[in-house]
Amino acid sequence: MRGGANLPLVGTYNRGVVLETIRSSGSISRVELTALTGLTAPTVSNIVRRLIDDELVIEAGQGRSTGGKRRTLLTLNPDACYAVGVRIDPRGAVCVVVDLAGRVVAAARLQDSGTTPEEIIRGVAEEIGALLDSAGIDIERVIGVGVAAPGPLDHGRGVVLDPPNMTQWHDVALRDELAAALNLPVMIDNDATAAAVGEHWLGRANQSRNFASIYMGTGIGAGIFIDGQVYRGATSNVGELGHISLDVDGAWCFCGNRGCVELFSAPPAIVAAALAAGPEAAQLALSGSPRDVRTDFAAISTAAALGSPYAVSLIERSARYLATGVLTLVNLLDLDLVVLGGPAFERIGHLYVAAIEDILATRAFARRGRPPRTVLSALGADVSAVGSAALVLHSEFAPQLLDGRTTDLHSKHQGGASGPA
Repeated sequence: MRGGANLPLVGTYNRGVVLETIRSSGSISRVELTALTGLTAPTVSNIVRRLIDDELVIEAGQGRSTGGKRRTLLTLNPDACYAVGVRIDPRGAVCVVVDLAGRVVAAARLQDSGTTPEEIIRGVAEEIGALLDSAGIDIERVIGVGVAAPGPLDHGRGVVLDPPNMTQWHDVALRDELAAALNLPVMIDNDATAAAVGEHWLGRANQSRNFASIYMGTGIGAGIFIDGQVYRGATSNVGELGHISLDVDGAWCFCGNRGCVELFSAPPAIVAAALAAGPEAAQLALSGSPRDVRTDFAAISTAAALGSPYAVSLIERSARYLATGVLTLVNLLDLDLVVLGGPAFERIGHLYVAAIEDILATRAFARRGRPPRTVLSALGADVSAVGSAALVLHSEFAPQLLDGRTTDLHSKHQGGASGPA
């Protein structure tokens, strides 16, 4: 749990500390807040009063008696505000609306929203408006829209550069174009980082401060939290797990490297291996068309889930290579948790969990201290869409202090504020 600051730093930082503590606790008393945050009782009381006035926090009954007066419990007001999350990928887009408590209150999948970036952005904007209308949510209560997109990205400018599986997306100003269409603040991030924020706020990593969320769709990426904060790197293109080299003399990858994890472990590689096997793969009825990689991979996954020895062998081979890449990541960053999410892990994620747990238990450098755990995401295949909504909540409400300044979605709070609250 991140502690507050009683020195004259920034009021919004301490507000974020209190909100984050209430969120992660579910319900909590003012006394417990004081103990967990390290803030003084008057500071906690002042912040809580303002949060209640802003309708972000509500009093939710009494706690259990410990011999004295029962303490009033505080919890987030889920209807105080909403965030929209979007995932854009080669198949189209997924849109979700999430309340402050992290519940998905509306969702839709766009599969025929067009092929050009302009058509897809227009379709996403229209779908968001329709979702809000159907859920009866006033757009004034929406604090922003988060968008997860395949990298590489120019995070600072909000631009999608050249995703390898989305050939028409070249230097697309996604953030600004969608913000203009919606008249709402928009932020973008890569799908793996969005998934990691979703796991931190709403999923299996809410108690971990140092973890990686491995996202596998068509490619493979990793979103990373270090010391309770998103780690973005120099260009916000951190976590390219799929482009760790496993064979320095291996085949060339589109990224310019050789023998990358993706060439052994990603869905296109699994499908290619099956097609190359000839008679053994005939039973899987794969089309072999580059357009049908997801469909072919789904067929392999389904066969593996049903126990086909050949399909299981394909997935287990992929899992061993992915596990080797995860081992490198864990050794570099000293992580205590690995969460697997994304559509490629549906049905057969347990095979990847087993391979990663085995390699971390036997080969991780710090395995004798506290071996990292590996779990499947509880947020489903749309974890990056849900996570992109969580990006908005995290940016707006989580405690983030950079060189004495706080940052948020709107970039409003760039100056310091005296006083402890």
